[in-house]
Parts: sequence; C-alpha cells; structure tokens
Amino acid sequence: MNATSQPTRSRRIWLWVSAGFLLQAIPAAIRDEALPAALKNLHASDALNTRIVAILGLLVGIKILWAPLIIRLGPTRKFILAGQFLMAVLLTILAAAVHLSDVATSLIFIPLVLISLLSAGHDFALDGYFVASLESHDRSRHAGLLNFASKLGQVLAGPGLIWLAGRAMNQGTSPTQAWGQALYLAAGLTLLANLAVGYGFHHEPETHPAERPAILPTLLELFKDQRFLAVLGLIFFYRSSEIHMSLVAKLFSLAPTTEGGLGLDNETYAILRLTTAVTGLALGGLLGSHFITKYGLKRSLVPLGIIMHLPLLGIAWLAHHSTVGLPIITSIFLVEYLVYGAGLCALLLAMMQLAQGTHAAIRYAALSTLGLLAAYLPGFWAGAWSTQLGYQNYFLLITLLAIPGIISAWNAKKYFA
Repeated sequence: MNATSQPTRSRRIWLWVSAGFLLQAIPAAIRDEALPAALKNLHASDALNTRIVAILGLLVGIKILWAPLIIRLGPTRKFILAGQFLMAVLLTILAAAVHLSDVATSLIFIPLVLISLLSAGHDFALDGYFVASLESHDRSRHAGLLNFASKLGQVLAGPGLIWLAGRAMNQGTSPTQAWGQALYLAAGLTLLANLAVGYGFHHEPETHPAERPAILPTLLELFKDQRFLAVLGLIFFYRSSEIHMSLVAKLFSLAPTTEGGLGLDNETYAILRLTTAVTGLALGGLLGSHFITKYGLKRSLVPLGIIMHLPLLGIAWLAHHSTVGLPIITSIFLVEYLVYGAGLCALLLAMMQLAQGTHAAIRYAALSTLGLLAAYLPGFWAGAWSTQLGYQNYFLLITLLAIPGIISAWNAKKYFA
C-alpha cells in the first residue's frame, strides 16, 4: 500500500502503546530488580552489587545526549523498532553469557552496558513518538494503557524473573543456569513485543518532520528559571532516604538471618516485591495524586515529605527483629512503599510543572536525567555502608536524610500552587 493511502488505515494505537511501553520497562526491571537478586544469589558483595547497578543506571541517564540524534531523525519508527530488536539480541547474548559463564566476567558486563545505553535512546524516542504522533485526546485516552503496560513489564521482568530463577534453583538448578533460562524468556518476550510494535507501526500514517528545537538554548532557559534550584533540591534530597533504603532493602531481604538479613528465598522475595513494592507504589501514586488534587502541590509537599519518611523507622525495627513472620514483614514494606509512592507523585508533579511550556519534552528529559543521577549515585556507597554498619545501623542512619528532604520541600513549596 502506498504512502498516500496509509492515512486511511485503521490505526492500532493500543497495540504499539501496550507492547512498546511493556518492552520499555523490561531493561529497567532487569537492572533494578532482577540483577541485584541475581548478584546476591551468586554471592557478590553488597558493595559490588549496588555499584554495578549504579553504573548501569547512570548510563541510562545519558538519554539527554541522544536528543540531538533523535530530534534530527524525528521520533522515527525505524529507530524504535531497530532499538527494540537489538535489545532482544543483547538479552539473548546476556542469557547465554550468564548460562555459560561467571557473573564477574566481561562477557556479562558488556551486554548489560550496551543494553543500558541502547535503552536510553529507545526510551527517549518512544516517549517522543507517543507525544508527537497523537493528539491530546488520544494521548489522554491511552495514558492509562501506557501506565498499565509499563507496570506489567516491571512485574514480568522484575519479580517474575526472580520467581522463575528461584523456582529453578529450588529444584536443583545452579544459579547461573537458572538465571540464564530466565533471561532467555525475557529476550523472547522482548522479541514478541518488538513484532507487535512493528505490526502496530505498520498501520500508522506517515509523519512529517516537526520543527527541531534548539537544545542548548532550551536547557539554558530551564536553568535560569527561578524554580530550578528549588526543584533540583527536591530531586536530590526529597526522596534521598527512600533511595538509600530501596537500594539495600533488596539485599537485606535475601541475606541470611545469620548476616542480619530476612533470609527469604527468591520465590518468597518475588511475591513480597509484587505485593509491596509494585502494588504499594502504584496505589501510593493514586493516593498522592488525590491528596495533591484536593490540597494543591504547595500545601502537599511538606506533609507528604514527613509521612513518606516515617515508615523508615519500621524498616529499621525490622532489621533488629528479622525473624518475625512474613505477614509483619509484608505489612511494614507495604506501608513503606505506599507512602513512598505518594511522595514520589509530588516530586514528579513538581518536575512536570517546571518542564511545561515551550519544548517541554527537552526540559523534562533534562530533569529526568538529574532524577536518574539522584537515584543511582547512592549505589556507589550504599552497599559498602550497609556492610560496614550492618543492616540495623544502616537503616537507622538513613532516616537522618529525612531532614534535608523536608527542608527541600519547605523551600520549594512557595513556587507552586
């Protein structure tokens, strides 16, 4: 069918949105959820564990550097599809390397680095295509599907892979073989999603190049905004204690009780993550959105910041009573992630308000890059701190980070309605 007749095709927006954003979540879930569990299963130290995740996360943070290329190409479907296919190939290589080798070898680290770099460009391109190719009505209509697909991808490639690997290990499979098999499934899911996106894109109309924004002037305009320093403080301090907690909580949950951990196996831990982190963050985001809608961002920042930090005392208590039953463990973590999700909603809305206006995509990409830096930099020292101090003292120490977090909220609230 020629290009002139393409606009008459029935679009499959629901297909490429659901498959594309499910796929987008897979590399992040593997990096942030599955990889720490895999490294723990293979007896990597906590310090090495959090540093590897930090390095890979910061590589994703260079997504803003993809902007000139993506803008020059336009939010091109070919780039998105090629990136998705290459990620499936790299995941297959990673699965083979894990299955046949040792976690510390370059055969494993190299595909992880390449996946992180590639996913940064893919995320920027897919987000840009979603914004550029859909009218406001269609974006609103498919926003819920986008969020559901992203959460589903996080579940499948995070707790899902941990559960699969744990089940295989409980049946006598070695950790490297178990994780290799799980990653092969992730590669297959990525390829299937890539094919679905391709079919959906085949029914898209031809797009015309949009005006190319000047990136440097846009960023300079952002940095000169009087709200920028206040939001920068929120980005780096508002959730700092929560970031430190989440980096080590995974390792604390899987560590044996003789080392001060909870002693959970992979299957139990995967279910715990699903019922607390995934569910809690999603519900917390809804509660935070409702609270902010009712009272406004200005009146919500400080209360949500205070509430967000209180459950950290429960995590610290849990580290002192690690032999308690699973229902108590689940309850404490669920409350923790519920209030974290609410506080995170406030932070994201503050970033969006600062980004809105001319060339909002570039402005938000810059703020997101800073958010990634804030989220992954602590990985360079969090694991080492928890080893030196012990889990109990580490969780008590990071509660002190609530102080600069609340101060940053108090300073920023005057800039928002």
